[in-house]
Amino acid sequence: MILSKQWLADYVDLPASTAELAERLALAGLNHESTAETGADAAIEIEVTSNRPDCLGHIGVAREVGVLYGRPLRIPDPRPVETAAEPRRRLTVDIAAGDICPFYSARVLRGVRIGPSPPWLVERLRTVGMASVNNVVDVTNYVMLETGQPLHAFDLAKIRGARIVVRRAVAGEPFEAINHKTYALDERMCVIADGERPVALAGVMGGADTEISAATTDVLLESAQFAPLPVRAAARGLVLASGSSYRFERGPDPAMVDWASRRAAALILEVAGGALERGPVEAGRLACAPAEIPLRSGRVADVLGCDVPQARQREILVGLGFVDTATSPDSTTWRAPSWRRDCWREIDLVEEIARIEGYDRVPEDVAIAARPVEWSAREMAVRRAGEVFIGAGLCEALTRSVVSEALESVASPWGDAPPLTIRPALVRGADRLRRTLLPSLLEARGGNAAVGTDDADLFEIARAYVARPAGSSDAASSPVEEPLLASCVVGGDYFRAKGLAEAILGRLGVDAHATVEWRPVACALLTQGRAAEIVLHRDGAAERVGIVGEVAAATLEAAALTGPVAAAELRLDRLDGVIARERALERPSDFPAVERDVNLVVAESVPWSEVAAAIRGGAGGLLERLRLVQVWQDAERLGVGSKSLVVSLRLRSDSGTLSGDAAAAAVDNIVAECSRRTGATLRA
Repeated sequence: MILSKQWLADYVDLPASTAELAERLALAGLNHESTAETGADAAIEIEVTSNRPDCLGHIGVAREVGVLYGRPLRIPDPRPVETAAEPRRRLTVDIAAGDICPFYSARVLRGVRIGPSPPWLVERLRTVGMASVNNVVDVTNYVMLETGQPLHAFDLAKIRGARIVVRRAVAGEPFEAINHKTYALDERMCVIADGERPVALAGVMGGADTEISAATTDVLLESAQFAPLPVRAAARGLVLASGSSYRFERGPDPAMVDWASRRAAALILEVAGGALERGPVEAGRLACAPAEIPLRSGRVADVLGCDVPQARQREILVGLGFVDTATSPDSTTWRAPSWRRDCWREIDLVEEIARIEGYDRVPEDVAIAARPVEWSAREMAVRRAGEVFIGAGLCEALTRSVVSEALESVASPWGDAPPLTIRPALVRGADRLRRTLLPSLLEARGGNAAVGTDDADLFEIARAYVARPAGSSDAASSPVEEPLLASCVVGGDYFRAKGLAEAILGRLGVDAHATVEWRPVACALLTQGRAAEIVLHRDGAAERVGIVGEVAAATLEAAALTGPVAAAELRLDRLDGVIARERALERPSDFPAVERDVNLVVAESVPWSEVAAAIRGGAGGLLERLRLVQVWQDAERLGVGSKSLVVSLRLRSDSGTLSGDAAAAAVDNIVAECSRRTGATLRA
């Protein structure tokens, strides 16, 4: 945002030093970029963060200056003179897309004279880097830069049917913008249309057919409220950014919609003459629900470590536009101003007081009362998973959320819906939101291999994006599911990836609240017969929470890799309810362990997870460790369709030394339970 110092001085008394002003604004959160002298004026460029659209106009910055220096704000009250006569033909306004345009206002000026702007207007626009067009267009730009509220002026004679309709565009509908380029619109976009065709793309740019020209005599002045997201989607989708879209994307002050319209009408009458028809034509209702924020009396001192007197706190908040709605001995409730929708929590008020009072006044050597903050289950999962990966020697990768069509050609383990496509592509050649992290990690490993690093074991914890089925119960609230994934790609076989996944589940303490089962799975990304899904059993329901396996040869070839490479991916967002916040600590037994090996013969179709569950169920609390030593198949000795599992058991008691008979009895129980649940027999 570029400010004119002379323009700013219309609303508040400024310090003599431009450098001092720029520094004070920077300390209050409006970072100073540069200052340039422009004749008798000075152009001050500041950085305005996306949460401060109120500072995208001179009045908003003047309000900041007034609070910082304790000086009154001077905002004009425009009251343009309207004609007493009834309009010759009354304009009508209808809103058919109220979710995108809650409110629309139009004023009509007749008999204006289009020509060059007066020198003061030209100079002010030039100071802030904007070229003069003509007196009417210059006024709309001037008021936008004054208030942050974009406006648009139409040639009323070219509005067909004396009608304005705010509606969604028709798919493929053509629209020629004032840059004289034609765009194909889609139904997600909103247009301002007359009785026949679009005359403006809502919140973005006006149309060439109705732009102000030297022949214009009657003007329709638009001031409206548009929802930020549709404006952003339209501007980015058509690569058609403008000063208007930049402001509407961030949400201008709703209270300025009418003020800006009156201000522009008054200025047009001043610089272009004409007559203003009586009353604006309005449709809809302004969407504005300021937050009510309680501020406890001692909270500022608790957070900052220094006391700011209550009177000073009140002075700052009132100066910023906050309204005291309720006061008690312990707290005060403040209503946020319409232009500060970023303020809705108590800590936001503390920040406002701190930045205006000055962070330099916050002492560095005063103890602040600290309160322990408990991690959420999600935060705990992310931290613990990262610790396991790093402890195993993996390097953390950071890959893009958008991927190419080639990377997305492999199906995701988390849904069959096609990938979501971004238009235009954020990165050349990458226009799809990833549904899994594994292809990106394989590409990163391939890039490392291309420069001679063949052992790049990588992990990433990030979100993927999966479209929900149209009929699902969650699709109404959000059509996109954003699973939080912990993924890794490592050199090695299936068992290395499985070991990493088991280590993470163990570190999370999942086994304390649920049962984990490993099942064979078919996945195009992984080798058939060398892959498994991780299924979580809880409260009678089963849910896939992970997948592990060796990467298929075709996938390796596509990533320019040679094997063996293994991969694992876990859904951390599905583990929130089964994470153990505190790891249970148990005192090791003082008594010796007994080692036994058991050779079980089961059908080939029986998975190891079922056998392991049966062994744990039959051990009666004596099993300390279970390990699969060998899997052996021999049709001649074992029979067709059978396999031998050599299992190593470590048994230990907490109450005494296990005798040989007690250990043998435990093994017998284990074999009996395996026989009952899996049909296993003990091989002689």
